[in-house]
Amino acid sequence: MNLQVSEEVKKEIFQLIATPGIEIEDIMKKTKLDSDTIINILSEEYMKCDLNHGRRICCRF
Repeated sequence: MNLQVSEEVKKEIFQLIATPGIEIEDIMKKTKLDSDTIINILSEEYMKCDLNHGRRICCRF
């Protein structure tokens, strides 16, 4: 399911996930989105910003 989420809600999700002690279930309650939508938003941002800096997972350790 492709659900359009506003930039304000995405910004709120990023702020919440950066807060220590906040889990996906807490974000689900605050934003009233399902876990798949939240995970998709976070994974899109991860891929867009290339937070892995181009390294393969096996090379990180």
